[in-house]
Amino acid sequence: MGPPQARPPVDPAGLTTAVDVPPAEAPGWYCYTARAGLAEWDGTAWTGAVHDAAAAPVLPGPPAAFDFVRRPWFRWMALGQVLTVLPAFLSGTTGSAWWSALSAIGYLAFLVGGVMVVSRYLELDQLAGRTPLTWIGIGSGVVAYGIGFGLEVLTEHLAGWSTTLWLTGPIEEGGKLLVPFVLLAFGARRFGLPRVGLYLVLVSGATVGVLEGVEYEVRPEFAWAHLQMAMVRPSAELLHVFVTGFAAAVIWLAAWRRGRPVTAAGVVAFLIAAGIHSFHDGIITFFHVTPHSYDATLAQTFRQAVDRGLSGGAFALVLAALLYLLARHGARELTPPAAIGTCPPPWRPQIKRWGCVPGPGPTTPIARAPADRRLPPPGVHVPVPVVAPPGWYPVAGDPGRQGWWTGSSWSIVLRWDGQRWVAS
Repeated sequence: MGPPQARPPVDPAGLTTAVDVPPAEAPGWYCYTARAGLAEWDGTAWTGAVHDAAAAPVLPGPPAAFDFVRRPWFRWMALGQVLTVLPAFLSGTTGSAWWSALSAIGYLAFLVGGVMVVSRYLELDQLAGRTPLTWIGIGSGVVAYGIGFGLEVLTEHLAGWSTTLWLTGPIEEGGKLLVPFVLLAFGARRFGLPRVGLYLVLVSGATVGVLEGVEYEVRPEFAWAHLQMAMVRPSAELLHVFVTGFAAAVIWLAAWRRGRPVTAAGVVAFLIAAGIHSFHDGIITFFHVTPHSYDATLAQTFRQAVDRGLSGGAFALVLAALLYLLARHGARELTPPAAIGTCPPPWRPQIKRWGCVPGPGPTTPIARAPADRRLPPPGVHVPVPVVAPPGWYPVAGDPGRQGWWTGSSWSIVLRWDGQRWVAS
């Protein structure tokens, strides 16, 4: 006697069982939005090809208000802020700048949180060889900091302080991207993977942020100015993660699709990042700020440190939030299919065509866009559960095995044993 045709009368909540469906990272067509649409994933990145789907998936909506306070990235950043303020307070009370050197631990924790807030839905923790990649990224940041420091000292000597501020964009953004881009152009194929490139650049930028933050916090001559810097610089250093992270996401995705390291989209992204950085640093020249007048803004008392630190920190935090939106705009295009069912709407890819050839034709080194965008190309398997609404579906076409699809994941699989449905 075969299995009944009715749906299994079982509450699907509570069980988790693997289902033999195509893995979410396998090449294929996947939902990427709450609308009825599919996009092509080549196994590494979205190719830029899209077409209509028969049904819209059920995907989660925006997170609850203040949901971020429970997230690991927020805890890392909160801890880092505390660990930058405490050494600076000791510098203020003792008059020794060396206490502020201990703020390096705080900057490290804070900027680890900054990397996590950009990478949290990209599954970068699952990258093969992540530990060596981390060390390469750290080395890249050290090189970038050395290049930036040397070139800025040289340009200030040759062209003056104001000119140097307006050149910080190409100098520092180019420095952070230098080692990862050389690996993209001349290294092994793995360095051309978009999420690998983004991770290297995020770590490179965070390393520069740690070194620069400690430099700013240790440098002031006034004892309480260390506390002022500790309240401002952590949020200010997020620029090195967010702005360069945006450029990296565009550069590596466009390079992957086009099959070459230099693309028009990548050049534009770099110019945007460099322009934002230069404007961020150079705008103070509009107000006739000089090194002497800048020193006059540093706190000399505890009260001044708190007042100026809170106001400056609030401004830096608001600016960092805006720059995060820029970073997310680039990084969301690297969100893999497996994360679509759990990430909030702002992190689902919009399938930007960075690096794609206009019209039908090659879109990646290993895939081609369909000439007819209304239907999948012949022979391509569309994993139905990914685009289907919640319900019971046969597993591998076997009516004797039924799986419950929640709209984003499998929660239970049942098997007909000849008399009743049992957990498979």
